[in-house]
Amino acid sequence: MSGYKYPTLSCTIPLYNSLIDHVEDTIDKNNINDNIDDNNDNTDDNDIKNIMKEAANKCKNKLLEYYNKTNDTYLIVTILDPRLKMKYFIDNN
Repeated sequence: MSGYKYPTLSCTIPLYNSLIDHVEDTIDKNNINDNIDDNNDNTDDNDIKNIMKEAANKCKNKLLEYYNKTNDTYLIVTILDPRLKMKYFIDNN
C-alpha cells in the first residue's frame, strides 16, 4: 500500500484503480486468446479460459461495487491528506 504506515482511503483509491486495470487487462487478454484458432485447443483449455473469464468479470464487478461506494469522498480525503494534497490529481491528470 505504497509504503504508508497507516493506509487511508486516499491510499486505497490508487490500489482500486490498479486492480481494476489489471482485471480488465486479464479479461481483454482472454478475449484475444479466444479468437486464436480454437481448433488447436482442447476442451480443458476452453473450460479454463471460461472459468478465468468468469472469475475476472466477478472480480471486476466486486471491485467496482466497493469503488463506487467511496463516491466522491476519496476526492476530499486525498486533498486533505497532508502527504498527497493535489499531487495525486496533478500526477494522474
